[in-house]
Amino acid sequence: MFGPDACGDTNKVHFILRHQNPISGEWEEKHATDTPTPKKDAKSHLYTLVVKTDNSYEIYVDLDVKSKGSLLEDMSPPVNPSKVIDDPTDSKPTDWVDEKKIKDPDATKPDDWDEDAPKKIPDADATIPSDWLQDEPDNVPDPSAKMPSDWDEEEDGDWEAPLVPNPKCKKVSGCGEWTRPLIDNPDYKGKWSAPMIDNPDYKGEWKARQIENPNYFVDEKPHNMARIGALAVEIWTTNGGIRMDNFLVDTDVNAVLAFGKATWEAKSILEAQSDKNAKKEKARKAREAKRAEGGVVNMAQVYWGEAMEVAGDNPIPAAITLVVLLFTAVFVFSPSSKGKKPAVPDVAEEEKDEDEDKSEGNDGAAAQEEEEEEEEEKE
Repeated sequence: MFGPDACGDTNKVHFILRHQNPISGEWEEKHATDTPTPKKDAKSHLYTLVVKTDNSYEIYVDLDVKSKGSLLEDMSPPVNPSKVIDDPTDSKPTDWVDEKKIKDPDATKPDDWDEDAPKKIPDADATIPSDWLQDEPDNVPDPSAKMPSDWDEEEDGDWEAPLVPNPKCKKVSGCGEWTRPLIDNPDYKGKWSAPMIDNPDYKGEWKARQIENPNYFVDEKPHNMARIGALAVEIWTTNGGIRMDNFLVDTDVNAVLAFGKATWEAKSILEAQSDKNAKKEKARKAREAKRAEGGVVNMAQVYWGEAMEVAGDNPIPAAITLVVLLFTAVFVFSPSSKGKKPAVPDVAEEEKDEDEDKSEGNDGAAAQEEEEEEEEEKE
């Protein structure tokens, strides 16, 4: 048997191998010990079991391997039985003592042990809060209630307004009769019982005598299962809307997986798109309701929802736009782009440099004139 089972405490994908003991001729159920959990949503799912010639198996859920195991190591009870078993004719002796601990027969309850002491006692140190309203009831008649027009006091009795919480009690610690809070009783010990001691007559855990298993055998090829002559579906459910289709038994694993892609995977893609469209339609109706209601907050939520829907439908352009906006924001608001002023030439420094150039020029001209006068005198 193979398939999902989610009922009560059971929540797994069953793989149960029916295996025949060649000695006794009895058929036994061998359960896989490590199996995945089934899907519990309302979508279509595909469960696949692959049993290989090396006695290994794989369990797929929606074309993904979720569990692996061995027919020789991971089945319970094991495919191959033990060589020895408990002797079915052996029984525990009547005088066998397998209680490891017993109550101390010599122990007595202490004289100061009070079994009647309560577990909780009123806190003697507690005091009533200063704002506690002892004269105010917790509930008062509803002042806004009115007697129904069809109420007949002769037949229905005196009409009384329904009780509502006393509004005066909302802003204080409490109303009505105050009682001390309960605290743990330091003298509480509970019911006395004698302490446990080692049993002097203890003999240990009794085990049946071991004998050779008359039905012992070794099957090295449990993958070579009995021939499948029919396929049956067992359904036990309290939920409606369950549908099953496309049952396939084959010896070609690749063909089975390819069939799953062509059938379940195609359906799964359509279901996902349908769910997405349904969610978008629900969100659109909610936005239209907010748009009709109006208001700054509602309109902001409407525009934000529409923007998110566009971004979800166009993730790549939305990501590029976001990156551009981030870079722009970093450039505009970064410290390096603030406080920088264009270089303005220092007029005073330039005039000073010009004066020095002129002074150097004048000095050079005067020196040249002196040299010319000296040469004329020599001549």
